[in-house]
Amino acid sequence: MPARRIALATLAVLILLLGGGIGAGIWKGDWQPAPKLALDLEGGTQIILQAQTRDGSEIDDEAMEQARQIMSQRINAMGVAETEITVQGGTNIVIDVPGQLDQETSEAIRQTAAMSFRPVLGIVAPEGTEQPVPSDGGGSSDAGGEGADGQDGATGETSEAPADPSQHQFDGLPGTDPAMAPPPAPADGELPYPAWSMDWLTPELQTELMTADCVDPGAQQEKVTEAPSDEPVVACDPNGTAKYLLGPEVVAGAAIKDSGVASDVTPTGQATGYYVVNMSFSEEGSQGFADLTTALYNGEGATDAFGIVLDGLVISAPQVQEPSTGGEASISGNFSQDEASQLSDQLRFGALPLEFEVASEQQVSATLGADQLEMGLIAALIGLALVVLYAFAQYRLLAMVTTSSLLIMGLLTYGTLTTLSNIPEIGYRLSLAGVVGLIVAIAFTADSFIVYFERVRDEIRDGRGIVAAVDHGWDRAKRTILASDAVNLLAAVVLYALSTGGVRGFAFVLGLTTLLDLLIVFLFTHPLLQTLVRTRFFGKGHPFSGLDPARLGRQVPAYAGRGRVRPSAERGTRARTDGDEAPREPIAVRRARLEREAAERAAVVDGTPGEDAGEDSPSPDTPSPDSASEDPEEQSR
Repeated sequence: MPARRIALATLAVLILLLGGGIGAGIWKGDWQPAPKLALDLEGGTQIILQAQTRDGSEIDDEAMEQARQIMSQRINAMGVAETEITVQGGTNIVIDVPGQLDQETSEAIRQTAAMSFRPVLGIVAPEGTEQPVPSDGGGSSDAGGEGADGQDGATGETSEAPADPSQHQFDGLPGTDPAMAPPPAPADGELPYPAWSMDWLTPELQTELMTADCVDPGAQQEKVTEAPSDEPVVACDPNGTAKYLLGPEVVAGAAIKDSGVASDVTPTGQATGYYVVNMSFSEEGSQGFADLTTALYNGEGATDAFGIVLDGLVISAPQVQEPSTGGEASISGNFSQDEASQLSDQLRFGALPLEFEVASEQQVSATLGADQLEMGLIAALIGLALVVLYAFAQYRLLAMVTTSSLLIMGLLTYGTLTTLSNIPEIGYRLSLAGVVGLIVAIAFTADSFIVYFERVRDEIRDGRGIVAAVDHGWDRAKRTILASDAVNLLAAVVLYALSTGGVRGFAFVLGLTTLLDLLIVFLFTHPLLQTLVRTRFFGKGHPFSGLDPARLGRQVPAYAGRGRVRPSAERGTRARTDGDEAPREPIAVRRARLEREAAERAAVVDGTPGEDAGEDSPSPDTPSPDSASEDPEEQSR
């Protein structure tokens, strides 16, 4: 099969797969048949968060920018959705979310409190009964729970769970016996007891532990968020399946330098099929985490577990299997990759340098966006019509290749954007800046066609046949097209990496359409032109084909570079004269001419030159060679 047919068949398969995927998504799932729109086109929700420091100090620009970046990373981790996050007024962060604000995005935006690491003093049932919630028995597994039964499915390495202190924590509480002396007064900045000591359990905390209802975690969440960091708290897990008694904060969440996900392996190096979460701490946080894990590992605490608290909820409560003194630690268990990634994102993006509260939340109307979208589409249609008119005026019916290529380009772009919009992990939304990128893409795509067609026409002017001109013109044009699109793609990548918001949407569309332009030119435009020039209309150079050698001025000197031109005589014997090609030579005439030329060459070799040496019989008016040699005087004259 010719290469041109393979290319066209490949493009057809790609279009069918793209269309079939969208159709299946609409039929089986909740896909939409069109790209989703961003805030400026569809409307959406605008949330303004007001910042405040924990100690009442002045808010600096660096802390605000750090908070903005962390919020952006939180939301971007859920997919590209044209969400804009900006700092305004020095103390406000404005978040523009397009479309309907889903629950996951709403929770990610409102998770603005600090993260902390606290020792676990006890675990009880969420209703507050004395019956303890069984530990998951897993070394460093997450006791926080992801399932409805209070377990997170992460049993980790097998190790017997320690006796839960909540089973005996009410037998004799420090401070309940009036005869007991009060604790010594602590020095400034120091705790009266180690954070992991049961001495923190006061009658008031006992009452709170018994009465707190974690079936609805939100009721207790606000109390934990507002509690001082140097006091114990009663906190719930996010699913409302366990209630934790936690000691004072030992390490702040801001001390986490990084976190990531890796495959879990056995001591022999065999993969278990599960994943672990690795985290590293800053220099200041490393010492506090080392003291916490060492004390819990040596049995100095009420339990051997510590809780990771984010926004007043215990997102994880791993048990300590060994002290972490090097500033690095890992949380292991039967985590799936999604569960491990979620916990890693919470650790990495959870801690903010400031506290925020929602100052306002309002819906943005889509009326203005609809008008902008309508005007953008009209502008795109006008640009497309102008390109098509120019193509027909310049290239005659060859413009059909340009028009069909633009239609295929539009079809692929529409299908690709629709697919990216419906994939939850990506969640692309088309903004007004993206529409501008689509309009600009029309010019870039038309430019590739113009480069190709002009190269082919140059080859025809240079004396080549039309079929050969297409092949040689393509060899020259594709290098120019690749260089041009490479520059466009590089610009799009740099712009996407360094920008935010709408400009980023423009860069994304620009890069996408540049890649599709290459796909169209290589798999459609060139193969289609190769097919057309093998037809009589285009292959013979019809005046309306756009490849007519007479209209292209084959007799005109061609530019040879460096200020030089080549006249028609230097460009081959097939150059036109007076607008007509040299007539074809019949086979019989050509055979007679070749025989005559062969006889002439033979006569020259034999030393008997003559104008009619190759003819079968001499003309009666022409003297023969013998008679010429008999008249020396006439011969010399």
